[in-house]
Order: sequence, then C-alpha cells, then structure tokens
Amino acid sequence: MSKLDHIAEGRAQGLAFALKICKEAQKDGSDPVAALEKEMTYRYKTKIVVLATRKELEQASEQIKAVTIKTVLAACMIVLWEQFGFGGMRLKRLSEAFTTYIRALCEGSVTWYDITETLKAKTGIEIDLSDENIAGKG
Repeated sequence: MSKLDHIAEGRAQGLAFALKICKEAQKDGSDPVAALEKEMTYRYKTKIVVLATRKELEQASEQIKAVTIKTVLAACMIVLWEQFGFGGMRLKRLSEAFTTYIRALCEGSVTWYDITETLKAKTGIEIDLSDENIAGKG
C-alpha cells in the first residue's frame, strides 16, 4: 500500500468515526456538531488516539476501575492472610471497610488527599500519589 493509500484510508476511517459520533449524538437528541467538537476537544486534551467515542472510553474506564479496585483489594487480603494471619472474619471486615472508602471516594465525600493526610498524621506513613511514583515510573 502506498503512502497516499494510507493517508486516504486514515481519512476515510476518521470520517467514518466522525459520522459515528454525530449519529450517536443525534440518537441521544444532542447537537451532532457540538458532540463532534466536544469529542475533538477531549481527544486533544487527553491525547487519546483510538477509534472509540468518549462514551465508549468512559464505559471502558469504569470497567478498568472496577477491576483495579478488586485487584487491589484481593492483593491486600492475600498479604494480610499470608503474612499477618488474618482470618476470614477480619478479611471480610476489611473488604466491607475498603468498599465503604471506595464508595466515599467515588461520591466525592472523601479525597485521596484526605486519606493520605490522615494516614500521615495518625501513623507517620506517607503515600506519595504523584505521577512519578506510580506504576514504576519513580
């Protein structure tokens, strides 16, 4: 495939994607042009280059969050069981308390800053949530 064919294919995919966004907006009763502008602004700010709408990305994001939360909880529980001898009842209480905090975070009544500052004040343990220290970057 020549360079011009690749460019033409990219343009065709872009137009098809723009049409998809406009049709979704129209189906939802929204202004298609405004929806397309909103999508473009979102893509520009987030630098996301995939053929999925913002709505689809938000749905995928919710699934990723749910799996991440469950994974973190499971990791905490296995460490507490293996290393510190927690039994089923204590792990169940941990799970319930953890779920309560996660709900409060999602609802906005508590922030990560609130949690980390409370831990620091009460235990002396600091948790740095800056990007440099997440996922092996720091």
